[in-house]
Amino acid sequence: MRIKQIIAALFLCVFLVLSTAVLGHSYSSILAFGDSLSDNGFYQGYPGGTPGNTNPNDIYGFKYFTNGPVWVEYLADPSHLNVPLFDMAYGGATTSGDNPAAPDPYKHVTGLQWQVDTYTSVYSAVPGDALVTVWAGANDFFQLRDYETAAQNVTSAVQKLADAGGNNFLISFLPDIGLTPRFLGTEFQESATLWSEAFNMLLAADLAVLASTPEYGDINIYTLDAFTLLRDFIANPGFYGFTDVSTSGNGNPPEGYLFWDGVHPTTAAHALFAYYAMGAIGVPVPEPVTILLLGIGVVGLTGVRRRFSKRAQGCIHT
Repeated sequence: MRIKQIIAALFLCVFLVLSTAVLGHSYSSILAFGDSLSDNGFYQGYPGGTPGNTNPNDIYGFKYFTNGPVWVEYLADPSHLNVPLFDMAYGGATTSGDNPAAPDPYKHVTGLQWQVDTYTSVYSAVPGDALVTVWAGANDFFQLRDYETAAQNVTSAVQKLADAGGNNFLISFLPDIGLTPRFLGTEFQESATLWSEAFNMLLAADLAVLASTPEYGDINIYTLDAFTLLRDFIANPGFYGFTDVSTSGNGNPPEGYLFWDGVHPTTAAHALFAYYAMGAIGVPVPEPVTILLLGIGVVGLTGVRRRFSKRAQGCIHT
């Protein structure tokens, strides 16, 4: 209970000191880094990756770890930001440089740090008007790694990308891993939830410290609260159009399912993450989505936008 109280206090504290203005931004492109939650086919396209499978009964479909587009694709879509997407995310990636889930000889590459280092070595600079997204951490839990290092790794990736010229970052907190079908109702559910909470708490603090330093004081760091959003999907399934939030589709018709397999959400959930992400970065949300978000109270209670500023540091370390 103690860690839950700390996390609740931290997020409330950060929210209260953030700027209340919601400012729209124009982005030239989206650069995505992370794991399977952002992978739009890189795993299949990279040497050693699994070739694309067009069998409609294949649980991972043509190229995704879900049954359709992932959230960054929705975010880049003409109906949303309408910008090009450059996606470096790789399924199975940890927050370090490795990827134990990748086939040999690629287990020691394709992790988050490798993605960032590869991008910056090839392209040298990150466009200052690009939106850089980072969503990683779950595979560190699956590999039984500690959350402190995982949170530091994500912050390190953001720092590297900022050093290369990045100005606008959208970082996702982890969803509640304990509520995924793989862990729900098992002896590992509580530890999965606590790991997710601890990771999110430390990541929020690390990002706030980064943004509070003079060198990085001008960058914009927004966060996507996937933890709260997933919990709300499960608490109010009918409101979102879900009929099953505790088991997975496993290749069945995906309509109504929140989870496509034991840990990955369906494309319907990805679409909702993208809609919420638009609000998080201060971009006007399509009217039906605005009504949806206001209806669940996510916008009203936690804000559509979390921007870390210098004022956040003292509050977080209280």
